[in-house]
Amino acid sequence: MVFGLRRLAVMAAAAAALAACSTAPTTPALVAAQESGALPPLVPMRRFVANIDYLDGHSLSPDGRRLLWAQTVGTDIGLAVRAGADAAAPGGPGTRTFAVGTLAPPGASGPNYAWLPDSRHLAYIKDFNGDENTQLFVLDSEAPDAKAWAVTPWPGVRSAFVARGAPGSARFYFSSNRRDRAGMDLYEADAKTRTVREVARADADGRVLAWLIGSDQQLAGRTRQLGSADGSDVAVELRNADGSWRTLRTVKAFDFFWPHRIDLQNGRLWAMTNIGRDKSALVELDLASGAERVLAEDAEVDLDYAQYPPRQGGPYGYGLEPGLPRFVYLDAALGAEVAAAARDARGRGWLDAEPVVIRPSSMAEDGRQMVLRAVTGDEAVELLLDRDSRQLTRLTPPRRPDAGLFAPTEPFAFKTSDGLTVHGYVVRPRGVAGPAPLVVDIHGGPWARDRWQAAGFTSTQMLANRGYAVLKVNYRGSSGYGRAFLMAGALEYNGRMQRDIAEAVQWAIDQGIADPQRLALFGGSFGGFSVLAQLIQKPHDYRCGIDVVGVANWPRVIENWPPFWRNRHYFAMTFGDVEKPQERAAMLANSPISQVDRITAPLLVIHGSNDVRVLRQDSDEVVAELQRLGRPVRYMTFADEGHGVRKWRNRLALWREVEDTLAVCLGGRSAGFDYYQLMPR
Repeated sequence: MVFGLRRLAVMAAAAAALAACSTAPTTPALVAAQESGALPPLVPMRRFVANIDYLDGHSLSPDGRRLLWAQTVGTDIGLAVRAGADAAAPGGPGTRTFAVGTLAPPGASGPNYAWLPDSRHLAYIKDFNGDENTQLFVLDSEAPDAKAWAVTPWPGVRSAFVARGAPGSARFYFSSNRRDRAGMDLYEADAKTRTVREVARADADGRVLAWLIGSDQQLAGRTRQLGSADGSDVAVELRNADGSWRTLRTVKAFDFFWPHRIDLQNGRLWAMTNIGRDKSALVELDLASGAERVLAEDAEVDLDYAQYPPRQGGPYGYGLEPGLPRFVYLDAALGAEVAAAARDARGRGWLDAEPVVIRPSSMAEDGRQMVLRAVTGDEAVELLLDRDSRQLTRLTPPRRPDAGLFAPTEPFAFKTSDGLTVHGYVVRPRGVAGPAPLVVDIHGGPWARDRWQAAGFTSTQMLANRGYAVLKVNYRGSSGYGRAFLMAGALEYNGRMQRDIAEAVQWAIDQGIADPQRLALFGGSFGGFSVLAQLIQKPHDYRCGIDVVGVANWPRVIENWPPFWRNRHYFAMTFGDVEKPQERAAMLANSPISQVDRITAPLLVIHGSNDVRVLRQDSDEVVAELQRLGRPVRYMTFADEGHGVRKWRNRLALWREVEDTLAVCLGGRSAGFDYYQLMPR
């Protein structure tokens, strides 16, 4: 980006004038640590939220001759490709970059970027305004100046990447609700001819929840809701040669059976399921007999995922997270190769410690080249391994932080007052002796969970750098700990779930981690609701709260349902049935909007205007009522965001406000104005 000299001079002068606006800590524990020189250097906010030197997420092309990754391009996120023998030298001569801008988050819409089978074209997905109407684009990596092909240029439509097409082709499958906003039809796109064809419709004989592409890259199966009501039985169906369907499994509400791979030629299917068990297991099915064989399960937690060879065959390993993350190799030979690569990387000084976990993150089609992702306590490093020559190349540029800059993430567990074991994670600020100010960071969902993080430029480490301990708790109702633990949250969203959070805070106080006089709350979505609930119930003397896209009116959330959601039965189980007057009344009574007058602590509220999950009206009403009552409240809204804040300029504004809010209410440090805030939008 090029600016006029006059404008640059004005910006430089403003930055110089404001650069000294950092504030020292005021709470005694932090004052003592600063005076003794024990606190780590104060890191500018831009290092945590702006894409200054981001370079990560390497993906091998199917032919193994090119690498694709995400990195900073200009002043925003972009994609980069390097081809040929120098593919393992990202950022050097021959690297082609594409200024695609902020990508949609990976997950329900598939990966946010991926190679197509021809190893030339690449697909990526964007959510321009945060309204979750994601759009797919394709770039030609050999024509970096060519305009991207907008595969789904349909306003108000949600589209998702499903799978690659035939080997060597430029085709891929995607789903879209263009025809019917409540159902996702299956399409195939061809980047070579820039054409799209419909493959199957979602409303044939019921609601299709997912399309399953087989190892031959043809439509092989689907999961279909058998009734119109969410919570109806779901059929897992296989496609016969004549185009008809046969049922493989029928899945009841609150059970799941998630097929990972279908190999019709060899008559096998691999899936993750909790049918007939408390914790999810990895299973293999014989398609002819229906016989099921358990490949892996764990007594403590659900299995998170499994990884497979590129084209055919069963899983070579699976991941789980009882405390620290683990990856277990079912293919012992591959596990030995990866362990040898880790030792090689350690010997070269590429890893600062033994990896907490190391696993393949990408493979060429023939499986002979792979990208390994090694995560230590302080950083994540990606490595390229040639399995034939055993050559190992570091892909992640060296950017090791100063020694002692970050604080480790430590798993913990405690018994609740009713005897349930609850897990979580805690980060303690470096250099602070004794109890520190505490930020309780509450995850959303509630059917989600917090996870261990390597210490790096994350929001958690930013809080620790400012002098705060950070507590994350996987309260009952969280996913990942089995069916019974999740079901323990039924109708307890304003009761036992909130007590779990409060008791986790008490655990941190009892352990000497948290200063009971300096506690703050932070959370998004259900976590934002929990911020409001904690401030209303007052189990502790919270000094302030930060509510991001938080729920304030439960009936409104469910009555303004995104048309593509299919989990109303989970909401009814957890919060109540909005169609039943008595339960609807209880939901409204348990909503923060009905008890806002009990909030007296300072509150910062943040919301994206295009949120389709929790309407901004929830936050509007909370803020308006607190203002009417004369209570301390600040409000930030973002016109181009939705259920979360993804664009870095917006995130910089958000976290600078959070930083200053916490400095006032908890007495931590603030780096003050960041000159990146002058960057034009």
